[in-house]
Amino acid sequence: MLLVNYEAPDGTKKHNRLWNGGNGWGIIKLYDKIDGELQLADEVEATHIGCEYGEYDEDHAE
Repeated sequence: MLLVNYEAPDGTKKHNRLWNGGNGWGIIKLYDKIDGELQLADEVEATHIGCEYGEYDEDHAE
């Protein structure tokens, strides 16, 4: 992973210590709420994706 110094297009820096990598994977589960209960509607596996992790700077939140 790489430590990235990202600046938003409007010139603000909204993230501190933003880490970027290119070997991400994950599973997304979509649920429907029917009669107050959650029912699995779909499950998607994503592989070979970019990923980022960082701390949002609350001082620059809109």
